[in-house]
Amino acid sequence: MGALVSQPIPALLERLASADPEERRRACLAAVEDPSAISLVDALAKALGDPEKAVARAASDALVEIGTRMGGVESALREALRSDVPGRRWGAAFTAARIEPPGPGLLPPLVEALESPDGDVRWAAARLLVETGRLHAEVMPLLLAMVRSGERAVQRRMATFALRELAPDRIEAAEVLLEATRDTDLQVRRAAFTAMASLTAPAPGIATRLLEALHQDDDDASRRLAALSLGEIGRANPRAISPEAIRQLRDQEQRCQDPDLRRAIQRALGRISHSGAA
Repeated sequence: MGALVSQPIPALLERLASADPEERRRACLAAVEDPSAISLVDALAKALGDPEKAVARAASDALVEIGTRMGGVESALREALRSDVPGRRWGAAFTAARIEPPGPGLLPPLVEALESPDGDVRWAAARLLVETGRLHAEVMPLLLAMVRSGERAVQRRMATFALRELAPDRIEAAEVLLEATRDTDLQVRRAAFTAMASLTAPAPGIATRLLEALHQDDDDASRRLAALSLGEIGRANPRAISPEAIRQLRDQEQRCQDPDLRRAIQRALGRISHSGAA
């Protein structure tokens, strides 16, 4: 096989700065194959903030490949983490976490990304926070604080999902999620009710709160989620659902006029029954 022909670095830099997004994306791909790829690292790090997602992802892929194969990308990523462009900060954190296990230094851009207008970015940031939390203890109190008092509802909601994945067996997580079912934002409340279903260490009073929501919440979806969470909690931890709670659930099934809610209650009772609690 013949030797790889290197494209002149200035030509690749020009392509990375092209007005055509597809040309920029292809330039990122070409950079990986260039023998002088390390000379393109700074330009690729800048491309992490490209407004076109395909370009930013290609730049990340290129940096991961270069960093894994020959190293030398750390300085450019650290610089990108300090950028005044939010997308570049996120791209640098995402890329760094693909090269080596994420550390506490990535927390600021990951937390910031929970508020991104891009749903894919929000979920990726939440997953990385969970991954970081499995390695570093300081993530857990950070998530607890965000669920309790994050300034923006979207941040509280995404932190709720992250907390559910990171600590379903921690009583302090259950307590904070229980509080979040009373959040002023509807989507946060729904997220909290959904998260309840994953708990393996439910907080005291959780069944009481879920029954209260099932009876009184103004949001139909929240009422269904409360019922389903009762069933999942009862299946996983029968002692968390008292005989009185089961009686109330059955009574609600008989009186319920909403067919969707009735089905959710029936499903919950079935779950609890299979656990031996009913």
